[in-house]
Amino acid sequence: MSALAYTFWSMTDWSDAYEHVPSGATVFIEDTQIPAEINWTGDQVVAKLYRLSDENTPIVVNGQLFLTDLDVKNFQSTVSLQGLYKQTLEWDATGKAHKIIFTQI
Repeated sequence: MSALAYTFWSMTDWSDAYEHVPSGATVFIEDTQIPAEINWTGDQVVAKLYRLSDENTPIVVNGQLFLTDLDVKNFQSTVSLQGLYKQTLEWDATGKAHKIIFTQI
């Protein structure tokens, strides 16, 4: 009976149709597109400011320059926690980001 079923299965186009049924792997591959632009929340921008001394890259938020931890302490209130921000990077000649700019949208 199994041999008869296998023969029937292989002679029909059912096996070809079965190959096109999406599986977990194909859905994962098709749905993994990175958006062109990622928006940052105000909370995320403030968290980035608190890593300023670790990353040692100046950050500008809506025109306010943050160079030191003291700048973060004194001017973090200028960042709207409920706002959305667009990030832009400025690169130096070696390809390293030398300034991070956040602009509220």
